[in-house]
Amino acid sequence: MSFKRRPLTNVEILEIFFNSDNESEYESQESDSDSEELPPNLVAIENPESEVPLSTDEVAGPFEDAGGDGGRPTVDEVQGFCVSWKATSHFIPPGPAVCFDESQSGVQRPLPFPTEAECFKLFLTEELVGNIVKETNRYALELQEKREPGVRGKLAKWLTTTISEMYTFLVTVLLMGIVKKNSLREYWSTDPMFATPFFATLFSQDRFLALLRCLHFVNNATAILSDPLHKIRNVLISLTSAFGRVFVPYKDLCVDESLMLWKGRLAFRQYIPSKRHRFGVKFFVMCDVKTGFVQDIIVYTGSTTDIKHYEGLGVSGSMVMTMLAPHLGKGPTLYVDNWYSSPTLPASALQQHRGLWHSQVKQEGDAGIRLQEDAERGGGVQGEWSTAGIKVA
Repeated sequence: MSFKRRPLTNVEILEIFFNSDNESEYESQESDSDSEELPPNLVAIENPESEVPLSTDEVAGPFEDAGGDGGRPTVDEVQGFCVSWKATSHFIPPGPAVCFDESQSGVQRPLPFPTEAECFKLFLTEELVGNIVKETNRYALELQEKREPGVRGKLAKWLTTTISEMYTFLVTVLLMGIVKKNSLREYWSTDPMFATPFFATLFSQDRFLALLRCLHFVNNATAILSDPLHKIRNVLISLTSAFGRVFVPYKDLCVDESLMLWKGRLAFRQYIPSKRHRFGVKFFVMCDVKTGFVQDIIVYTGSTTDIKHYEGLGVSGSMVMTMLAPHLGKGPTLYVDNWYSSPTLPASALQQHRGLWHSQVKQEGDAGIRLQEDAERGGGVQGEWSTAGIKVA
């Protein structure tokens, strides 16, 4: 005997929509995509096999310290935006139509005959590498001054590094992520079974280890110690600026998270048991859907994460709006998973830039709204939309 399903009321839909995504579900539903990770041999320097005891901040999902349910807006905050929902197979946002202009999208000022090295330098510019060289040499001198008199060591023979040598060093580290060995010293092994002679043509073992020991990005005397990312802040700013300078995205953008393996000591290291790596640094990344090109990166550091807080959006919505801010008014379509999506997010963008932003929320999982109900019965329903002009598909 079959029973007819009772349709959900608007109140029930809202309750399911905002209460179904608890933190444990979020962690288990996270995408399995992982950002580029450090080679295991480099991570080994920080003793990766010994899992450092976690603080209470580390054993947490994203932004638990923000209070509430991870920063998600409440039902009361969005009640005004979701007055009614109706099924639709053809969604047209309200207000003047916006045609996204792709004439400026793609690689900006492409090189006529680019080589791999020239493309690499578009992101790691000579200005950035020059600053790394300056701080590395400064730090090497600091380490030498700290040595006790009469104590000999490899740093006693330190030679000032140069921009050319630093580029070679950085490329060598990248190559080690492809040619993986159990330890750094194996790259200079002369054993015929394990030898990889190419690395010895780039550096001697002692010189490479000395550069790795002294690699530094900031002047310790002037660093802002209250900034959790003060050790890499200059590099992060330079890279994210290069992302936007080199490439202008197409219409479709995606915001998601990624976990980079790291088992060393770090105050904002995350522990997510459901992930393959479990331990690591969490990134929030905005990418161009068409090419997969990264447009922006925000490193999760807990309550000090670099986001602009928008009233009524919660932390997840503020995260998206912070990354999307340079693209508002240009007509992009945004794709997010169910942790970021809520009616308040697109409604807020529409309120600020009505008619200038296509608002579309894509769900990876079932958010509680039975979007395909009629489709299962043979209909053509593709989603539901509210009178605020928000589509859930």
